[in-house]
Amino acid sequence: MKKTYLAILALALCLGMMLAGPAAAAEPIKIGILGPFTGSLAHNAGEMKKGMLLALDKINGAGGINGRPLELIYGDSSCKPANGVAAVKKLLTRNDVLVVGGGYCSSVNIATSAIADQEKTPNVVAIAISPTVTNRGLKYVFRTSPNSPMFLMGMNNWLAEVKKPKTVAFFMENSDYGRDGQKIWEAQSKKIGSKVLGSFYFEIGDTDFTTQISKLKKLNPDVVFNIASTTEAALIQKQAKELGYVTQWIGVGGQFTQAYFKMTGAISEFAMGSSLEPTKAMKDPVTAAFVKAYMKKYPGSRPGIFSSQGYDNLMVIADAIKRAGKLSGDLAKDRTAVRDALKTTDLKLSQGPIKFGPDGQVNTLLPSVVQVQLKDCKPDTYIIFPFDRASNKYQDPTPWAQRKCK
Repeated sequence: MKKTYLAILALALCLGMMLAGPAAAAEPIKIGILGPFTGSLAHNAGEMKKGMLLALDKINGAGGINGRPLELIYGDSSCKPANGVAAVKKLLTRNDVLVVGGGYCSSVNIATSAIADQEKTPNVVAIAISPTVTNRGLKYVFRTSPNSPMFLMGMNNWLAEVKKPKTVAFFMENSDYGRDGQKIWEAQSKKIGSKVLGSFYFEIGDTDFTTQISKLKKLNPDVVFNIASTTEAALIQKQAKELGYVTQWIGVGGQFTQAYFKMTGAISEFAMGSSLEPTKAMKDPVTAAFVKAYMKKYPGSRPGIFSSQGYDNLMVIADAIKRAGKLSGDLAKDRTAVRDALKTTDLKLSQGPIKFGPDGQVNTLLPSVVQVQLKDCKPDTYIIFPFDRASNKYQDPTPWAQRKCK
């Protein structure tokens, strides 16, 4: 009886070891993801997350990396630097993530990327576009999105070659995101001889913009530059209509999300920005494949720029981990190995080709100039510049009373 018991025990131990082997081998590789998952920008971070989850399906569905699945651990910044700092410190020191990805809100990512660099952990920023993120010489910081000068380059060319405004004004989010954009457009306005009539600001989470819009109406500039996130941008358009104010609004393409169009409807007509929205680049087979896969995973959803940027961000991280070779288990060494692999990234993804310059900034993506135009009274963005990419012609904004779609 005792021999039988010992035999069963030995068999159980053997089976346990057999089961433990694959489990240990399949220990997940932890990736930290920063974003404003609560607060007024949660829906934008949610779009980024959806793109990342699509990438996660693809990576883990193919067996992960060297037999190990990726695991995403989220850190919520609420678009507040202090919250972002606390979140990234937890990811780095308590969760022991290999890489930090994601990233929305420039003020947050300027702070969090510095901390990641201090901890010698690769930080691959997905969305925040302030040049400061990558222009400080930090050795562990990369960005898979164009920065604000790159995003605004095409728009600057359009202003100089097509619109040629005599007067401009600024209505900007009071953040690094907004103020960096203003500096770029102020320089361009000066270059093309446009007079700046005024500058106005708002805080993230503001809901009443009537005072600033009333002042803009009195000044009556040819162009108003308006860098804002989705919710604030939509409210500004609604309140401009309520006050009967018409101008050529120019922002960035990230404003023109599916959520933005739901909030504004036809009111957003004529607004402009620079964009890498994937649905506008369906001639590219890689982009088209992303759009098809996204719509299959999320029926009824439109893949916008944030979902595209989230997808590309995680794909770049996974590619670098794979090329870094089998992880040693020494977190510090593995983080540096992944950093070194990131430097030689060369991929073709949903936004286009991804390669990094010496500063860690992607330098191969060229956004197009888009305008919101209506089809059957439904808003959508259409490329209007450069002309070799254009699908539609530019339309001058018309008075509210003359618009067919209300």
